[in-house]
Amino acid sequence: MNNEQEEQYQKALKLMTEEKWLKAASLLEDLLNQVPSDDVTKSLVLALYRGKQYARAFVYLVEQPAVFAADQPNARLAVHLLLHNQSYISARLFIAGLPAGWQDELIQLVEEGERDARQKFQTTIQTELRSFYHLGDCSLNEQQERLSEAQQLPLDEYLTGAQFLLRDPFTHQLIKASIVDTLRQIGIEKEMVIRWIDGKEYSFVPGDLLSIDDLGLVQALRNELTNELGNHNPSELQLANQELQMQLMLLYPLINNQIDDVKEWIRCLIMRIRGEKGKVNPKVMATQEELTRIIDDLSEKH
Repeated sequence: MNNEQEEQYQKALKLMTEEKWLKAASLLEDLLNQVPSDDVTKSLVLALYRGKQYARAFVYLVEQPAVFAADQPNARLAVHLLLHNQSYISARLFIAGLPAGWQDELIQLVEEGERDARQKFQTTIQTELRSFYHLGDCSLNEQQERLSEAQQLPLDEYLTGAQFLLRDPFTHQLIKASIVDTLRQIGIEKEMVIRWIDGKEYSFVPGDLLSIDDLGLVQALRNELTNELGNHNPSELQLANQELQMQLMLLYPLINNQIDDVKEWIRCLIMRIRGEKGKVNPKVMATQEELTRIIDDLSEKH
């Protein structure tokens, strides 16, 4: 900040000590547009929160949630703000990324907020749950929108919808993977069932899963791809990496179940990208062809 901006910041802080929240917020918003700053962002969100401008404060919070995870008071502020905006799943996801010692207190706040919501907004919650339930009836874009809106459901209702959608043949596999990853991050220890692209059902416990990037098998696949293409064809490597990432998203959470030969999987992937023919494991080829069909179909689903 230059001297004039620092003076404006100090004036805003003084207004906050005088509980002139909205005047302070106006100065801070102007200042934030001039010079992005974590301190200004935190002060602005606090001023808007104290001024009961919860929707405006929410916008700044979701733009930079990591800023509020650095210390316990700001983490608590973020959770209160998420609850004021009925973002119960988002609050749980935010808490999951915080130090373990902070989490119990904040989860209690969320649970209290969910109980209050069921009393005050029962009709709204049931409407949102019905919309979530029928997500599979829609285009992929609409499914993604409804999935985002479901972040406003309390956990029990979200789980009710999730259990149905994971077994629904009309829910897109990318949506199922996103639901699974949300449940993983929250740490759900309940056994769930997913209907996969082969039409079969598989059981899993979300809290026992690793993220895609943390799977050793995924790192082995990426390393093999780099070994095969990295030194002589960077553009082909980029294309193959994009294809592999889409495959992994569609396979999740069954990546380890479906890929048991890293070299064969990557060899098949490269052959298919190049349009080459050759002898490959029929099971690997069939799985990749089905994945490609889903990927190619994405544009039609939008």
